[in-house]
Amino acid sequence: MQSSWRLRHRVQRVVGLAHLWIGLTLGLVWALQGLTGAALVFHRDLDRAVFVPTAGAPRSLDELVEAASRTIHSRPESVGLYYPDGTILGVTFPDPRKGKHTVLVDAASGTVVGMRQRAPASPADENLWRWVYNLHHGLLLGERGEWLLGVSGIVLVFTASSGVYLAWPARGQWRTAFAARRWRSRLQKLFGWHRTVGLVAASALILLAVSGSAMDFGKPLRDWAEDHAGYRLPYKPKPGALPGRLIGAERARELAQARFPEAAFTAVSLPSERSPVYQVRLRQPGEWRKWSGTSLVTLDPGNGRILAAYDAANAPIANQIIDGAFAVHSGEIAALPGRILTVAAGLSLPLLYLTGLWAWLRKRRAQLPRAAISASVAHQFDQDQLRVCRNSGSCLRESSKSKGAL
Repeated sequence: MQSSWRLRHRVQRVVGLAHLWIGLTLGLVWALQGLTGAALVFHRDLDRAVFVPTAGAPRSLDELVEAASRTIHSRPESVGLYYPDGTILGVTFPDPRKGKHTVLVDAASGTVVGMRQRAPASPADENLWRWVYNLHHGLLLGERGEWLLGVSGIVLVFTASSGVYLAWPARGQWRTAFAARRWRSRLQKLFGWHRTVGLVAASALILLAVSGSAMDFGKPLRDWAEDHAGYRLPYKPKPGALPGRLIGAERARELAQARFPEAAFTAVSLPSERSPVYQVRLRQPGEWRKWSGTSLVTLDPGNGRILAAYDAANAPIANQIIDGAFAVHSGEIAALPGRILTVAAGLSLPLLYLTGLWAWLRKRRAQLPRAAISASVAHQFDQDQLRVCRNSGSCLRESSKSKGAL
């Protein structure tokens, strides 16, 4: 019984130290992730609020692409919904210097209403929310940042789980554990709130960390899932020349929706020499994504023949899990309540970091005087002993006895 208690005590000490130092070192990154993630949950709603769309039936996709092409004189890559309500569409163009640009077009009037840069260098560079997204998704470091955040997400799973293990109240102590009126000192309050917020938010944080890491490790995860979990890779067209006459984006959308009559349109990738096909993205009723969708229909650009059709609602379970990672991570899988819970979980990360750091600093500050006093008392005791020895000669006699014994 005694050995079992000692083993449990040692495990708790090791887990506690790991939880402490991982939190102190990576906590600031997670706090930043939580703040930016919480802000991004409703970013499209906030961005959409600045536009007043024109009432009326939407124009054809080809008309909207033509209107956007008058602003940027290059071949467009895609056209699709920029906001869930479909009143504003985005036409994306390549830009060798700044990545990609998206021209926002009013769906009813065909008027260009805005511009969004896909890789802004600063928050003031055309697209604040995209800059926040790039910071959240890769720390503005590109693929290296995505890998770093993917690893940190796995570590967050351990840290949140270890926090639950350490903070889990004993049987019959749940009410006492959450009784804030019993927290008297500042240190007790900090530890109390850190423990309470951690226990409440842990399951959501683990879910967000797993789904976030799944997106960060997207390509290698899909390759692994193809080999071991039955994941079906999307159709990948081969580069080639374009036909002399194209069917157009509107006709491609019509043919794709005829293939999936209940699906809603999301976007269409336009043909190029690198990818000489139309790829129409749709949202099926049973998909986890609530507005953007992941169903895909690939069509021949010359005659409209369907080359491949991916039904996300009836895809293999591995596809549904990987395709649904964003829906889980953003909370949209559970509609408005899920998004609100995601915001709350994101804000818990800076709160956990601040309460944990503050509690550790206060505890450390309280321990330093004690250590100094202990050292001072020990030093004074040694000096007193030495003084007594010199006055009485007992130290010399003890030393002689010791040498004689040797």
